[in-house]
Amino acid sequence: MVRVSLVVAFLTISLTGAEAIEDMTVCYILDGILILYGIILTVLYCRLRMRSANNKSEKQPADGGIYAGLTTRNTDTYETLQVNKKPGIV
Repeated sequence: MVRVSLVVAFLTISLTGAEAIEDMTVCYILDGILILYGIILTVLYCRLRMRSANNKSEKQPADGGIYAGLTTRNTDTYETLQVNKKPGIV
């Protein structure tokens, strides 16, 4: 996969704008690579979604599941700082 990207980068750098317009095979090659990349990402995404759907179907424990043992914070998030100024310091 790295070799393919290096070849594509070399082809796009070595051709000037006028040569690229005249030689459309480079565009077709890049389109093919883009379509293949899209298909691979779609398949991987669907596999990931199916795997996570299968994991959700498993039963969670009745005692809280993944949130068991978590507690709320009793302290305020924004506490007031106690600043003690010493006299004579500017």
